[in-house]
Amino acid sequence: MLYGFALVSTFFVSLSVSLLISQHITSRLLDTPVARSAHRVPTPRGGGLAIVLSILLFIAFLVFDGTLSPGMFAVLLCAVPVAITGFIDDLRGLPVSIRLPIHLASAFVALWLLGPVPEPFFSGWLLIPVFFQSVILVLALVWLLNLYNFMDGIDSLAASQSLFVSGAASVMLFNQQTDLAWVCVGLFISTLGFLCLNWPPARLFMGDVGSTFIGFFIGLIALISHYQGTLSVWVWVLLMGGFIADTTFTLIRRAISGHRITEAHNLHAYQYLARRTGSHAKVVLMYTLVNTVWLLPMSWLAVVYPQNGVYLTIMGVVPLMAIAALLGAGRPDAPILG
Repeated sequence: MLYGFALVSTFFVSLSVSLLISQHITSRLLDTPVARSAHRVPTPRGGGLAIVLSILLFIAFLVFDGTLSPGMFAVLLCAVPVAITGFIDDLRGLPVSIRLPIHLASAFVALWLLGPVPEPFFSGWLLIPVFFQSVILVLALVWLLNLYNFMDGIDSLAASQSLFVSGAASVMLFNQQTDLAWVCVGLFISTLGFLCLNWPPARLFMGDVGSTFIGFFIGLIALISHYQGTLSVWVWVLLMGGFIADTTFTLIRRAISGHRITEAHNLHAYQYLARRTGSHAKVVLMYTLVNTVWLLPMSWLAVVYPQNGVYLTIMGVVPLMAIAALLGAGRPDAPILG
């Protein structure tokens, strides 16, 4: 009963904050369309703040209830500086020279709180010294938050991905690590409240405060589950496979062709699909279908056969990168299919 009340409260906090932001917006948070934008009507951004506040309240409840340990709570709080930085960036814009050090410091503190890296992350397939594994994980956390931000370019795609990852992970975790499963449920409910205003046509955008926070927060959950031996990082890579394939291939192709990878663009596979179909909702449903029929079964296999996590990840993600290539991801001269 208590958990039900907490979840209902989390949903209404998320929905209420979303409504407040959408109705009492300042000009600084108004996203005015430009040539590369996927929307045509000025729309408020910064709605991800609703997700941040509601999930923080929920995990605080988990600590108060004794479900979540203070140590795990401290690790998850490392996402707060990322959210604050994202919100300031939504308000006034921050240069990479400020954002990147904060992101790296947040990731470093999280890894320091987690302690020594456990068994090799490559499941014995490739042995790397522990120090370099830690460096890789810091960079991976920062890459994940940026990746999630890159994929937040059309209505509800980033929110729907958060629902899929948190929902699937909660089911996989409940029989192994109940406390972390509840954190995933909280993220699911927090995102659901925001999605009520973000579903196409969106009345509110997530903004950097939401996209960077969710990417980093999911990364922290993934690391905690791996450190505690419940879900390997490869399960999480597979759950995020659609986003990882699209963003990674797009940036690789742009880097090879001589473009600055930090330069804003609209050349991701999902953006080509949105222009081709003329519907954000259709693209979201396509990604959801891929998540459900392809990545979810592969993720489950990685749970059952953790020693094969690397191979399953390659099998799951590489074909999606090939599809991104066929869609023209990263090519400024790619034709709109059809």
